[in-house]
Amino acid sequence: MNTAVIAENIRRIYDNSLLPAAAVGRDGLLYSNSPFAEFAEELSSELADLHTGKAYEKYVYCGGRLYKAYISPLSESESIVNIAPAASFSDDCFEVLSAAVRHAVSSVSAAADDLFELCGSEPAAKLLNVIDSAMLTLLSEFLIPEEIMQLKGRKLSDFGPVSVSSGLTRLSDELSEVLSRHNTQINASVPAGMFACVDIRAVKLLLTDFAVRAMEGERHVEAIGIKLFRKDAQSMRITLTCGYIMGLPSALQSEAVAKPAAYLPSEELKILFCRLFGCDVSYNYSPDYCSAVIDIPMSEDPEFNSLRSPVKFYGQNRFSDENAYLSRFGINPRYLSD
Repeated sequence: MNTAVIAENIRRIYDNSLLPAAAVGRDGLLYSNSPFAEFAEELSSELADLHTGKAYEKYVYCGGRLYKAYISPLSESESIVNIAPAASFSDDCFEVLSAAVRHAVSSVSAAADDLFELCGSEPAAKLLNVIDSAMLTLLSEFLIPEEIMQLKGRKLSDFGPVSVSSGLTRLSDELSEVLSRHNTQINASVPAGMFACVDIRAVKLLLTDFAVRAMEGERHVEAIGIKLFRKDAQSMRITLTCGYIMGLPSALQSEAVAKPAAYLPSEELKILFCRLFGCDVSYNYSPDYCSAVIDIPMSEDPEFNSLRSPVKFYGQNRFSDENAYLSRFGINPRYLSD
């Protein structure tokens, strides 16, 4: 059988396949079968970048669902792309699991508090801190998937203006509280009165997740900077910068379970967040620092019928997203012996 016949048979297989498939090159789409049509438009800006000359996998987001793309090089200038739904389970199942974990964390934490009252010795405090850290670390693994479930199926019109200034101030306060016993300085430059139609918890989760991944690296993060400013007349920009200029090795050890390289719920949240709110999220890395940048369209200030005054939060929220995330390092022990 000659090469032309083989090529025609392969094309016929793809033409009749129920799975989306396409051939891409440096200039974009070269061939696609019928099931790929729904992806072609949404992925049009990415198609030319899919061909790298190497085989790899990546997640793509289309029509409100997460898919996995498998890219295989066909030649020096072409690659085959196959797309399949990403593995998932029912929303109801996840909601039950999430509720069960939160219930268990609350119950275990209450019991641990009672145990410490009964026997507040140093050995007991160390063991109870291990229990507390492990339970909060487990809780942290559900935070971003929970947020993804909350945002799926929502529309921009479902969200009214919220104070991004207040949200970032609260994030800065939480990080300062949690890291008070760790040698990491928190610097914040957050002007008041900046509003956007956005889910502020998603913003804080993306920033916290980025900071935690930086702290899980090999170098000690000496400072975390949070900055909010007007990018232009229509949008604001948030930057969170983790600095490790001194190059000291990190003394932190994460107790979070190791995950497959392809497991990136924060990437799915980023894609969903950008599509829903018209935002842009990017990450920058250099030898001395790394930073997360979020551009958000601004909204008009909401109407207020009463006087406003700055709100300052005192004390730490034990079950805050930030405390749960950073508990994997054991840097803010709950129980201290006398």
